[in-house]
Amino acid sequence: MVSTAQKAVAKKYIPEWIKLDFFNDSNLKSDIQNRISPKIKTELINALNHIKGDNRDGGGVSFSEITLLAMAYFYSEIFKDKILDRYFTLNMVKGFLDADNQSNYSAIHEIDVEFFRLCDDPLFRHCWLIIQSAWFFNSEYFGHHQYIDYINHFIRTGDKLPIDNYKFDKIHLEGKYQELEKQKNTSIPLNEFKLVSDWYYGILFLVCKELKLPITHFNVVDKDNREFNPWTKTTKILRILAPFKIVECDIKSAFPTFLDIEVGSSLKDHVYNNLMVSKNITRGEAKILYNTYCNSGQYKSKEETIEFFLGCGYTNKQCIELIEMTHDPKTKFYSFMTEHESLAIQYFIVMNDLNRGTRLHDAIYLIDSGVKPQILIVPPNCDFGYTEINRPILLESFGLSNKRLPYAYISSIPQGLNMVSKYEGVKSGIKGQANGFIFYKEKYKYLNANFNLNDYTINYDTLCLRLEEMLSRLWYLNSKATKSNDLYSILKFIRANSQYVFNVRALYSRAVKFQFYSKHIFYKERNYGITKHLIFKKKIEFLAARNEAERTVNAMNNLKDFFYLLEERIRNNDYGYLDEIEIVGKRINNTIVYSMIRTFNLLVTGYQRKPRKRVSGDPLYSSVIKRVTLSGSTFNLKNQNAVAQRIILKYERELKVLNRLINNRVIAQQLFLILSEMVGVETDLNIIPHQEIQNKLKVDLMTIIEKNTALDIGIYISKFDALYLMKKSQIPVISNLNTIFDTDLANSIFNQISIEEASSRGEVFFKEYLSFHCIFQS
Repeated sequence: MVSTAQKAVAKKYIPEWIKLDFFNDSNLKSDIQNRISPKIKTELINALNHIKGDNRDGGGVSFSEITLLAMAYFYSEIFKDKILDRYFTLNMVKGFLDADNQSNYSAIHEIDVEFFRLCDDPLFRHCWLIIQSAWFFNSEYFGHHQYIDYINHFIRTGDKLPIDNYKFDKIHLEGKYQELEKQKNTSIPLNEFKLVSDWYYGILFLVCKELKLPITHFNVVDKDNREFNPWTKTTKILRILAPFKIVECDIKSAFPTFLDIEVGSSLKDHVYNNLMVSKNITRGEAKILYNTYCNSGQYKSKEETIEFFLGCGYTNKQCIELIEMTHDPKTKFYSFMTEHESLAIQYFIVMNDLNRGTRLHDAIYLIDSGVKPQILIVPPNCDFGYTEINRPILLESFGLSNKRLPYAYISSIPQGLNMVSKYEGVKSGIKGQANGFIFYKEKYKYLNANFNLNDYTINYDTLCLRLEEMLSRLWYLNSKATKSNDLYSILKFIRANSQYVFNVRALYSRAVKFQFYSKHIFYKERNYGITKHLIFKKKIEFLAARNEAERTVNAMNNLKDFFYLLEERIRNNDYGYLDEIEIVGKRINNTIVYSMIRTFNLLVTGYQRKPRKRVSGDPLYSSVIKRVTLSGSTFNLKNQNAVAQRIILKYERELKVLNRLINNRVIAQQLFLILSEMVGVETDLNIIPHQEIQNKLKVDLMTIIEKNTALDIGIYISKFDALYLMKKSQIPVISNLNTIFDTDLANSIFNQISIEEASSRGEVFFKEYLSFHCIFQS
């Protein structure tokens, strides 16, 4: 089993009060098992409703306890396979949740472990968010950042670290330095752990809002139409560092939008661009400058502010109206703006049903669930943006799990996708069908995009090569590239139904770039097909079943060839020795054919084997002439009479044999009727069946085949019928046409099979299946 997780280590800036009671690789078997009970669901919900936040009243349930309850619930209700001792770690639970994520959330970091099918439980989302957060708090990704290093160094020493080495927003860092300088002159103590503590509670607050849990143990204050919560306290540069994907929906050009509403201008989309041109500054600097002038009524004169607004593109009349707000002695400009801001945020939340969102001033933050808000323009003319503030980190990994696959062949492409995955060329005549296999007289060409997932010798490079081959063949068969959604579904299917342990998202990012390569397009040949869904646990079972089916088909074809030859012989009254038939296959697989040929020859010629040819081929020279010549020239009269008597006796014996062979032709015809019944072909020859003779023939044939005469005659007859005669299905007599049809759609075959099985029954059946269930293919 492969795991990409590293052991958690203590972080330099993590305060003691937010540390978990265990590490990611700690074995928590006893703690988890002690919490598993019939009341685990109630206990987990109660704990979530009282999650401990940043409120210093000391109330609430610790996040360590909630994590243990979530793990207990996971192994009680979500994970239904055998639980090994090594599974009782946070690493393994997160790995299982990453592998079969039943939620729509996206983890930033994933652990690749063996895949297990999880139950889609009502509290799956709750467990997923709790486990992901707990693992993140224990991981190397939480508790440290260059920004934290610089700020904490300044708090401890009063000195600034080299700004040139700083990799992030330098302006934001300088602003924080100024803020800390002012704080030094107050009675508020500087706390070097506060940044990480706010970071921790900000993530928990997001989780509570997403799950619509009570936030009574968090500090949330409404002031000047704005909400101040743990997420607003989290410094901007740390908000992107979270255990899950987060999206931001913020008001585009918020202040210019609100000023357009107040003064009737239309500059919200142009203000920053005008400043960039007139001041020769960046867009970020333009935003800061604009907000500075709007909020600097106490520091800027009216003339300076008017000049600035004119440079932004406002008219003189509009500038005078703006000055009344920026330099109002009673009401701050900030209050004018936050009133509009609050109204726009409320419109956005209500119109998009986003009560699960967390407000941060002019923006709403959401844990990404894969559903984008549809309404991004709200009254009065406010445009909202949609930004993914963080993206999953892709790390390629590969390994083989201990999973034993149930079948010898598992297709790499799931059923139900709207694509052609195989091609079969023109087939020759059908040779025969048996046991779910169909065989053709000649080989035909085929091209299959699938590959077998049951391969324990594979490595990552080989897997990528097989994916490349598969996608090239799908491209060739469908005349277009595979859709990205279909490719992702294929990779998830491979991950779930194989022993391969890999990161789906990382492999997808590689596979989506694969191009079409003609070298992967080559045809193979075979002479068989499969007519029904067959399942084999081992490859040798498939080979044995195919060989057995081919033996059955060959044996039946041999019987049919014998039937048609014998029919022609009887029609032409030709009962000579039969040896012109060619038997395909080994003798042991065609014992019934050889036995019937032997029986026929013995009945009509008296020979089991073909007699040797005569030395002389002269038709005028015969043994009769020879004997007459010799008898006349060699013997006296007495001896001549004796010789004549012996010849007469011999002729009489030969005549009896000939009469017996002629009489056996009736028995041979009954043998032909048995053969007709065996191959299921009716004959137009006028032969009257004789059951007693046929039973005798069946006994003789079974005696030849089994070389045993000790069994009872009745047993032999029954055994022959069971082995060789085709069973005729009885067709029931329909007496009432009004009662034979079941009109209840609930009993339809379409309600009794899965979409995968419907797809395997052919294109016509599959289309009817989709139509029945109102599923439309794009």
